[in-house]
Amino acid sequence: MMRLINSLNIKFKLGILFFILCTSIAVLGYKSINISEQNKQTLKVVHSKSQTVLSLQNRIITPLYRLREVTQSLVMAPNKEIRAGIEKNLNELVKSLDIQFKRLSDSQIKIKQMWINYKYLIETIKGYLHEEFEEGAYVNVTTSSRKQFHLLTNELLNTQSRYLNNATVAYSQAVLKSKEIKVEILTSIIVILLFATVVGWLVSNNIIQSIYKVQNGLKEFFNYLNHKKRGVKKIEIDTKDEFYQMATIINQNVSNIQNNIEQNEALIKNATKVLENIKLGNLGTRLSQETNSNALNELKKMINDMIDNLEIKIQDEIDKRVEQEQILIQQSKLAAMGEMIGNIAHQWRQPLAQISAIHMNMKVTYDFNKFTKEYLNSKIKEANKLTSYMSQTISDFQNFFKPQGEKEEFSVEKACKEAYFIIESSLKYHGIELSFDVKEDSKVYGYKNEYSQVILNVLSNAKDILLERGVKNPAINVEIKSGDNYAIVKIEDNAGGIKDSIKDKIFDPYFTTRHKTQGTGIGLYMSKNIIERNMNGFINVRNINSGALFTIKVEKSTLV
Repeated sequence: MMRLINSLNIKFKLGILFFILCTSIAVLGYKSINISEQNKQTLKVVHSKSQTVLSLQNRIITPLYRLREVTQSLVMAPNKEIRAGIEKNLNELVKSLDIQFKRLSDSQIKIKQMWINYKYLIETIKGYLHEEFEEGAYVNVTTSSRKQFHLLTNELLNTQSRYLNNATVAYSQAVLKSKEIKVEILTSIIVILLFATVVGWLVSNNIIQSIYKVQNGLKEFFNYLNHKKRGVKKIEIDTKDEFYQMATIINQNVSNIQNNIEQNEALIKNATKVLENIKLGNLGTRLSQETNSNALNELKKMINDMIDNLEIKIQDEIDKRVEQEQILIQQSKLAAMGEMIGNIAHQWRQPLAQISAIHMNMKVTYDFNKFTKEYLNSKIKEANKLTSYMSQTISDFQNFFKPQGEKEEFSVEKACKEAYFIIESSLKYHGIELSFDVKEDSKVYGYKNEYSQVILNVLSNAKDILLERGVKNPAINVEIKSGDNYAIVKIEDNAGGIKDSIKDKIFDPYFTTRHKTQGTGIGLYMSKNIIERNMNGFINVRNINSGALFTIKVEKSTLV
């Protein structure tokens, strides 16, 4: 019998199994059609009960949890714009749920009242947020609102549980019925299997044995590919069917692949060594190993060409970066020098006018023959006092722009006011009012002069835009406060804000809205580098009702 099966081809063997399969399917199909009609009514009952549970879940419970999440998001929203969008979504959810709760039967009046109470708490949270009483909204959403939410959901879940129990009873009845059906089907299957097993086992066992041998041979080959085995055995099959032909072809290809893999592995090792050298910064090595794969040889050539191009581009980029950094530093120095000279000019304007008045007074006194030694000494003292003030102004400016060698702990308020001193005369000359709102001072650790330079850059930009737009009653407000981890400075002007089209570009190098002869466009770029790179802080800008608001956050000092 087995000798006959070994001599048959796969097509004939599968034909025998296919005939047995078709016969089995026909018998079972006929039996199943007769039984399926009995199950329809039972399934309709189970479906009706489960739909009631699912409807309650989809219409009320799931949207209710979503409402809870949206309420929490509303409280935690960082600004009014985002909060407005969330509140709109919340109102739609409340309206939708209101409709669903009204559809509940009169026997569920307790749930309806709980919903009314929870809706009232949501309105209370919205009221707190409209009044900007965020602490009250947070307390409400984490206490009263949370408690009422859990009461409502528990009651809904209890109701859902009752519905589910009804569905369970119907399901249990269906299970009992299905068991009876299973017994009938299993009886039919056993009879068919007894017939099919004897014939099918002989045919399938022969096919499966051949499959196992091919499978094991391929498994050994894949283990070899995954470096789990050193060699591969040939696949040996005794039959004369298609599996024998397949095994012969696989053995030939495995032998060829083994040879190619050994060559490819040598190339990969060579490539790995070259890439390790590149990682270490050595671009002088290249791939040299040969292989039988045309694709890998082409890839080797491309990698060598890419390394050549990469070496050239890296050197060019380094040269460009060095040149750009030098230009940027020089422009920053020139811009600071020009700003300093302009501010000194404003500081000296009044003392020079007073010295000129002293000279004119001395001339008039001399012309009227009232010029005495005591008078001369008095005027010399006045002039010396003014020149001392001018000299001190130069010293203050030199100290402000002098580079710092080491970091230090300093007061944010003091650093801001030192920056204001530099630009104070210029602001007063142009009629710009600057006010300080110090809610709480903080100390930070870093380069004090660099931090003051950032404040000065923002104040100078605010002054320039106020003058450029000719704003009536120009004003700048500096707010200083302390957060949990950061010292915060907010600088606000009333110049009308920044256009949305350029707001994301103002911290880019060389970007300026002024004529190229009036600004370098590097002040805010340098400020961002100082705050975010040197001091691990943040600087950003947004528009408010009256103008632009710059926010500067720097980590507070942890020194004791």
